[in-house]
Amino acid sequence: MDEITSQLATTSLSTEKKLLYIDALNYSASFFQPNEHWCFRKARKKVADFVKHAKNADFEIKVFIDAFTESEEAINKWRQRRENEVRNGVRRLPQGMNTLLGDLFKRCGVEVCYSTEADNDDTLASHAHHDGASILSQDRDFLRYKGRRYDIFIDFSIYKKKLVLKRRKDMHCTVSKRDIITPPPAYSNSDPGIVSLWRHIYKRGTPSPLTHHFTNTHILVRPLRQAYYAHLGLESSVLETFPLFDGQVRWDESLVPPDDSMKDLLGDPKKAYDHFFKDMKRPQDVSDKDWNNHVYATYAVVFEFCGLYMGVPLYDLLVAHAVHP
Repeated sequence: MDEITSQLATTSLSTEKKLLYIDALNYSASFFQPNEHWCFRKARKKVADFVKHAKNADFEIKVFIDAFTESEEAINKWRQRRENEVRNGVRRLPQGMNTLLGDLFKRCGVEVCYSTEADNDDTLASHAHHDGASILSQDRDFLRYKGRRYDIFIDFSIYKKKLVLKRRKDMHCTVSKRDIITPPPAYSNSDPGIVSLWRHIYKRGTPSPLTHHFTNTHILVRPLRQAYYAHLGLESSVLETFPLFDGQVRWDESLVPPDDSMKDLLGDPKKAYDHFFKDMKRPQDVSDKDWNNHVYATYAVVFEFCGLYMGVPLYDLLVAHAVHP
């Protein structure tokens, strides 16, 4: 049996509907080329092709995206990754990846589920278990659930314009077992960018690879966020936390009050961008790729909140203003 035929044999799912729930951020590098120029035109085509090939293979897909980080283990992993980015001056994938990937799948008619009530693994596993769906993820954590009733696939390819799945072979679980949540945790179909604001917390990493040249871009656009906090009707300060590099990595923590002084900028993305970054200059020792991705990052941190205020997807704003279209 050749490799493709062997892979095709792994796609037999346990339900007639062939429901497939996808751990989307696990495959973000399959759609956005990491460590290179972030090209949304290519990413849009890759997502569209993926959806088309899934339909050709009679899969009904849902995409799950994490918008909830609560456990100490998850928070520590997240902090270590962000610190490494700042220390090494790298950013593999574009700012707003959660939102962008969700936008691209939504454009193709796919339901996007942002895990807001529980950890994404817990949410995805529970819904797959109760719905009779299979899971596409490389994360071993899906092996740890007791009494699970879902198949796990770890990779995909395309053969004769159909999606082909590769089944996980090693099904041994080395981590402690946990119960599947019942009933399944709630999720949101809307942008997850402000999911933690109900706790008055806004914690992000670095949007740009140029961590040794510029301060964290999130800090530079703080007045725009303050206007958005005021728009939301928040009455007390938000704890903002971002990593910085000043010879070593440190975390900036500031209590930031709502302030509507720049509320007019929220409805005018171009004016907002020019206000913060019109006079930005390129350092001499920066590559074209890193500079282009830094420029994208400056647009993204402005357009994220303008988009939330205006009800316009981040992807649409980036394309409308010709930011790496």
